[in-house]
Amino acid sequence: MASCRLPLVFVSVYLLIILVYGDETVGIRSAETSDNNSQEEKELIEALQDVLEKLKSKRILPLDKKLGWVPSCDAGEQCAVRKGARIGKLCNCPRGTTCNFYILKCL
Repeated sequence: MASCRLPLVFVSVYLLIILVYGDETVGIRSAETSDNNSQEEKELIEALQDVLEKLKSKRILPLDKKLGWVPSCDAGEQCAVRKGARIGKLCNCPRGTTCNFYILKCL
């Protein structure tokens, strides 16, 4: 019986020591890391502000956007791509020709 209790006592004392001294080291580390974290946060905020300023200057005007714009292609050139059951248009065929979706070329 005494041999079973002895390791249990040692383990409980060891855990008690870790709990007592562990709190002090965590408190010291948190004070040190809070200074480092605040400095790192300031640097990150400055970097983000620089990026935002650069993005503001690179705004695209609505007139410069060409939504739905497809380049033109020559007759006989591949004008579409088949992906499974769907067909995607690569370019607009010139006047007088149309995109044949069976052979995927301007005819």
